[in-house]
Amino acid sequence: MSVKVKLKNREDKYVILDEKTHEDIQNDPYLTSIKFLDNLRAHSNGYGVFQRCITTKKGPVYETIYLHKHIAEKFVEKPKSDRKLFVRFIDGDVLNVQLENLEWVTMNTLRRQMKNFKSKTGYRGVTKEKNRFRAVIYHERKAHNLGFFDTAEEAAIAYNKKSRELFGETGSLNKV
Repeated sequence: MSVKVKLKNREDKYVILDEKTHEDIQNDPYLTSIKFLDNLRAHSNGYGVFQRCITTKKGPVYETIYLHKHIAEKFVEKPKSDRKLFVRFIDGDVLNVQLENLEWVTMNTLRRQMKNFKSKTGYRGVTKEKNRFRAVIYHERKAHNLGFFDTAEEAAIAYNKKSRELFGETGSLNKV
């Protein structure tokens, strides 16, 4: 069963937790003392976050606790990796912090699953050079030049084909 927790700065938004993680947070003495669940806010990136400023003699000290990171560190098994790992929302909803929606991944995998990106051509992996369009995809830190094409759409199709070959179906495929 899931639990909805209203965000303090967005009356229309909720984070969705598992009953197990909700209970764990409620039973944590420190999180209870800082009224963690009562003070969850929507971060500028949309995440559920607790933030506060503590005034000390040496100046202000800021405390930030990202809800998804807190839950993942406590409940989601972290695979062994020589690279830094990040928490990914499997369904793309940053307010769905249920355990089945969180996983540890490398930055490369995290970026590969992102749907949003900025490109002058409107397509991932496609750049305009003079009057033609170049398709490039990166794999294991190496660029794979896929060639030049007459249209951005043709280059995007080539990118998608190679991306499927290297990574399978991901959220980063171009909509052509």
